[in-house]
Amino acid sequence: MKKVMIAALAATSFAAISHADVTSSTVVGYQNIAINPGFNMIALNFQPLDGTENISIQDFIGNKTDLIAGTAAGNSDRIQVWDGTAFTTYFYRQYKANNPNKFTLGPAWVKSTAATVPTTDNVKRGSGVWFARPETASAGTITVSGAVNATSKTHDILAGFNMISSAFPCDFKFNDGAIDWVACGAVAGTAAGNSDRIQVWDGTAFTTYFYRQYKANNPNKFTLGPAWVKSTAAAVPTTDTIPAGKGFWYARPDSSEAGTLVETSPLAQ
Repeated sequence: MKKVMIAALAATSFAAISHADVTSSTVVGYQNIAINPGFNMIALNFQPLDGTENISIQDFIGNKTDLIAGTAAGNSDRIQVWDGTAFTTYFYRQYKANNPNKFTLGPAWVKSTAATVPTTDNVKRGSGVWFARPETASAGTITVSGAVNATSKTHDILAGFNMISSAFPCDFKFNDGAIDWVACGAVAGTAAGNSDRIQVWDGTAFTTYFYRQYKANNPNKFTLGPAWVKSTAAAVPTTDTIPAGKGFWYARPDSSEAGTLVETSPLAQ
């Protein structure tokens, strides 16, 4: 079960969160995300408190005592970040007092190709990433936290696969009008193979949606223009949403042009 919390921040420290009335221009929050053994696609719905777009891999997850630290990627919690071509893998490396490469502050995230030093890499707000837990481990919970941005977010969408998420701690809705898909240049087609599509991982399999084109002579036409449909129920616009805290694949046909997806903050409305 996932929990989303937002609170006003009175100072630049999470210790300052209070239920009392405060005056602040910064809003922070956290999400508790249930993690199962194997692969989980999670979201970065927050940004750092300094207002930048990128958040450190070291700070991506707050409750580090709930992470599994090991000696290699295979026996540790790991994060995989997609760059449009390939994954970069990080794992949570354990601290050992007799290790000459020890991390003096305890376990740390390392890049699998540079595992002797804590990584200084970042991940963008509005990204989706794989969080993989060893298959032999038990289910657990991780906490993702940060500042909530009140301005719109532009996602760059390349031909092929893009791993993204909502840039805000709220559900991502397909057909409620919050995103002007036509203005964003979404590719509408007659099937998943020639349309923009979204794939959501449930821990076992993907649910696929595609942007179905409008045709005046189609008895199942969408009177307001193209609409997102579930591939297993393609005659009607979907009412599904993608929960906050969950990342997803956004795929554009390989033969199409790159484009953008502009997401308006619900805090700005």
